Amino acid sequence: MKLRLEQRGFRVNSRFDSSTDCAARSYGQVREFFRRQPCAGLSRASFEVRDRRGNLVLLAVAWVEMPHSAAAREFHELVDRHGTGNVTELSREQGRHRNVRFTGEYYASRRDGTTVVNVQAQPVGRAAVAMGLAEIVAESAR
Repeated sequence: MKLRLEQRGFRVNSRFDSSTDCAARSYGQVREFFRRQPCAGLSRASFEVRDRRGNLVLLAVAWVEMPHSAAAREFHELVDRHGTGNVTELSREQGRHRNVRFTGEYYASRRDGTTVVNVQAQPVGRAAVAMGLAEIVAESAR
């Protein structure tokens, strides 16, 4: 993903984290789901993506491994419903962008067997350019 964004001319800084405690790393109904149905593993990434003019978009990616495909399907359906919560974005726990809240406006997900991947992009600042950049970044991450 980082390479794909860099090939499009963006500057990208990234951080990664992994865990097996999805409930501790999530919020809302998603957290309650993980308390009933623990995940098998969780990897998260945070990307700071800047265009040539310095506009910034944060990109949060979560890879959730469930113990079986039925649980993965159930989690995928839940996390895709707006307002149900999500895996906590790594940028909210580490780094200088802890106060940036992801709105879910720039969101994509997919399921491959027992793995569910979701991606969120959030412009930092409200300039129309940053919002357009968020759309481009979210599309590139799919």
